[in-house]
Amino acid sequence: MSSSATSARAILSAALPGQVTTPNDPRYKAEQEVPWSPTCWHPAACFVHPRTPAEVSLVLKTVRETRSKFAVRGAGHNCNRNVAGVDAGVVIDTRELNAVSFDKASGVAKVGAGCRWSQVYAVLEEHGVTVTGGRQRDVGVGGYLLGGGLAAFSNLYGLAVDRVVNFEVVLADSTIVNANQEDNPDLFRALKGGGTNFGIVTRFDIKTYELRAQYTLNLYDPSDYENLFRAAIEAQEAMETDPKHGMFLAFYREMAFAGLLYADWVSETPKGYRSFFDTNSLKTSLAPTTNGTQKSLVDTIGPASQLRRQCYTASTKVSYDLYLAAHRLWLDKLNKYPEAGNLFYAFQPISSSVSKIGKARGGNAIGIEEVAQTWWAFCAEWSDEANDAVGAQAVNELGSEFEALAREQGQLLDFLFMNDASAAQNVLGGYGAENAKRLRETAKKYDPEEVFQKLQNDGFLIRKLLLE
Repeated sequence: MSSSATSARAILSAALPGQVTTPNDPRYKAEQEVPWSPTCWHPAACFVHPRTPAEVSLVLKTVRETRSKFAVRGAGHNCNRNVAGVDAGVVIDTRELNAVSFDKASGVAKVGAGCRWSQVYAVLEEHGVTVTGGRQRDVGVGGYLLGGGLAAFSNLYGLAVDRVVNFEVVLADSTIVNANQEDNPDLFRALKGGGTNFGIVTRFDIKTYELRAQYTLNLYDPSDYENLFRAAIEAQEAMETDPKHGMFLAFYREMAFAGLLYADWVSETPKGYRSFFDTNSLKTSLAPTTNGTQKSLVDTIGPASQLRRQCYTASTKVSYDLYLAAHRLWLDKLNKYPEAGNLFYAFQPISSSVSKIGKARGGNAIGIEEVAQTWWAFCAEWSDEANDAVGAQAVNELGSEFEALAREQGQLLDFLFMNDASAAQNVLGGYGAENAKRLRETAKKYDPEEVFQKLQNDGFLIRKLLLE
């Protein structure tokens, strides 16, 4: 272990008694195993749990002055090994920053960065409102929002981060500031999709909306993929005129899983989803059509399994021919890499309204083109550590070959969705040259010593930004 990490651990243990977990602590193994994926379990020098922004400031001051490597961790849902963890360094765990409150007059929820979405939805439902957030209950607030946040109803309300009206941030020099349209507006814009490059966000102030959510969660025979993609195309066309539609479609070896989501309680099946009910390949419903809420939706979907995993992302225009080609490529990789375990992909349609909403709310860092599109997540899950290399190879090969295929067909878009990306992907470069330039300038202004570039272990960092 480095002397800098040892020094940081000693200082923090003295300054925050009972809030620092070290290798000799009986709680250490449980701390290691917080992340969703075992591939992200690190032997850190210590795990520190600040409870207030002032304590976050103290921790950041300590790692800066000792020059210790560090990582920032919330729920630990990102499956990239080094994004929220560090070997022989300080893990700053934000889960104690978990307060949720609601101001009825402004319609704004104040949400601690260490919350999980299940907690947020439960608190806000008591007030008759909700927010755009994760579609799985165990996803953490901080990483999800800083990566953009694709929500159930993003076509109507925008990306989750576009509903944020203020960030409370601890900067690299340990000062605590607010970033919004009036105060530090350049930082405000950069944090909307720019990741952990500028400071540690301790609280998000988020605009709420009404509770209504109608959803159907169906399981289909995956061999009927041609008809399922035709149905998906119809849904994407409907989204352009009725943004209350929001859906996802995931293909697994034994089933296809469709989430048919609508931001209202209606008596008739929304136009865009009718073909999903007409196909003979419907096997069963995980949830028949239900008039519910964001909370009941994520409770029905449930938590993710704790397996080893790797992901890769891409974005494309709407193309039935490309969808077919993508599926056949996936089938080829299933046969080629049986050791990769559960190799699957998720198909996530986005309407052109998402880009428009982001611009109307002051812009964000990510530069989505104003066209109907699809965001893809290619993933593998496996249980045996011996298959780590083949699991990663299968996903990276599937993703990179899909990108080449989409580029050849003229359907590939530059944008890469941070929340579903591999750490090896050039996410910030996919935001476009102008956005990348602004991110560099903002980081230089708020972190001139490059603390978050030089000492932060890994992530979608500006230090790795590559521009063609």
